[in-house]
Amino acid sequence: LHITLCMSPVGDLLRQRCRKFPSLVNCCTLNWFSRWPEEALLSVSQRFLQEVELPSEDVRRNLSEMCKTIHIDVEKSSADFYEELRRRVYTTPKSYLDLIKLYMIALERKRDECQLNKDRLTGGLKRLNETNRVIADMKIKLQDLQPKLIDKQQKLEVALKHVSEDQKFANEKEQIVSKEKEVVDVAASEAKEIADEAEAELNVLKPELDRADAEVRNINKNAIVEIKSFPNPPSAVVLVCEAVMILLGEGKDWSNVKIVLGDVNGFIDRLL
Repeated sequence: LHITLCMSPVGDLLRQRCRKFPSLVNCCTLNWFSRWPEEALLSVSQRFLQEVELPSEDVRRNLSEMCKTIHIDVEKSSADFYEELRRRVYTTPKSYLDLIKLYMIALERKRDECQLNKDRLTGGLKRLNETNRVIADMKIKLQDLQPKLIDKQQKLEVALKHVSEDQKFANEKEQIVSKEKEVVDVAASEAKEIADEAEAELNVLKPELDRADAEVRNINKNAIVEIKSFPNPPSAVVLVCEAVMILLGEGKDWSNVKIVLGDVNGFIDRLL
């Protein structure tokens, strides 16, 4: 059974573990991994960047060189920092791998942002083109409709003139109707007064009319036959018969009276 333990020398943790567990030194084979050479750094960056989509191989090669250079410059700056302030800043192969991974993540994020902005720009340009096309079509339609609009405007002016004339005529008619209404109202008032007077007179004469109606209903048919047989009736009979003929719309001469009285039942029905 082989057990492999990987520990970082950064900080005091490794020192404390060796002090607490001496077997880590006495009973283990220690392999100290020194810093990667420049060839290794370049090879690792090229290996990881091989999977990234880039414009050309020159760009890929330059990026690999850039990662190597950054890592080497950080190591030098860490050494200078220790010389000046006596404080360690460790750079390990894991730091180099994190650098490459960070670049790849940032590149992917920026590509997504660029693609999103590109899509927005493309959509905006498409809408602008569609809007320009619609505006151009509308301009053409407006040019085609311009003569019709002018004609409609002229017709509208003529119609407004006619409406104004009709309105003037209607106002004149309204004044005439208003005056005639006043005259009609006066006539209606007078007619109402006459109707009220006639109603009052009718109310006065109503009992006599009812009595006359009752007398008509009680007419003796034999009396009518007797009157019809008169060759020369008395003046009073002639006066009454003429009045009745006038009411019935018949002639007043005695010969016509005798004809009307010939149908006794019809004569009585006409009187009722």
